[in-house]
Amino acid sequence: MSISWSAKRQLTYLMFVIVIFLAATFFFWSRFTAPTCSDGKQNQQEKGTDCGGPCSKECLGDVRDPVVIWSKPLKVRGNKYDAVALVENRNLFLSAKSASYQFKFYDERNILIASREGKTFINPGQKFAVFEAGIDAGTRIPAKAFLEFEKGVKWEIYKGEKQSLVVTRKEYQDEPSPSLTGLAENKALVTANGVNAVAIIYDAEGNAIAASATKAGDIKGGQAAEIFFTWPEEFEEEYGSDEVFLMSESVSEF
Repeated sequence: MSISWSAKRQLTYLMFVIVIFLAATFFFWSRFTAPTCSDGKQNQQEKGTDCGGPCSKECLGDVRDPVVIWSKPLKVRGNKYDAVALVENRNLFLSAKSASYQFKFYDERNILIASREGKTFINPGQKFAVFEAGIDAGTRIPAKAFLEFEKGVKWEIYKGEKQSLVVTRKEYQDEPSPSLTGLAENKALVTANGVNAVAIIYDAEGNAIAASATKAGDIKGGQAAEIFFTWPEEFEEEYGSDEVFLMSESVSEF
């Protein structure tokens, strides 16, 4: 059955209207749909495509790697050594929920003798201590330790309440074995979740001679928790001073 000329003209007109409608719909959708952090465009004051500005993902060029200020092996007893490092996050507004790292022990001939992997959270703009206990060095003596963070740390813009954790009422004792106690106080109004504490003991010249870690748990705003650090044997060097680093996994109002 053949189609009349009039019907063909009507069909052509209908197709033209449909094409115009679809084009107009796409135009208005692409122009007026609310921008997001996953639309593949640089908009809504983003610094790059879907990064920076209001997006939780930071642009690659704005990210700084964690800076390891120093790291050191610390003998505990026998062939067991602790590893401690002081690290700084110079990203003032970036945090990481889980950053993978590896401690490596080398002897005086620069031969790798032991390693330990771990993970830590990183708070924005903060100096913090990374600690691993009881690493077996075998029959060799560690001369130095290195801390390396795995490439590709997943940074996010920290949008929570600013953390305000401080240590007060510290007291160090030598007997019957070295110990350090104190209070971890939360000066903020919100709860600090999963608070970890690392203590570093220094000699009179400021060299680290021992370290230990403990968990303080969740600390509500305006409250405090007792923290305790102990060591099994006397230090080979004389105690000079101490420093305690507090870190919280996150903050919440409840």
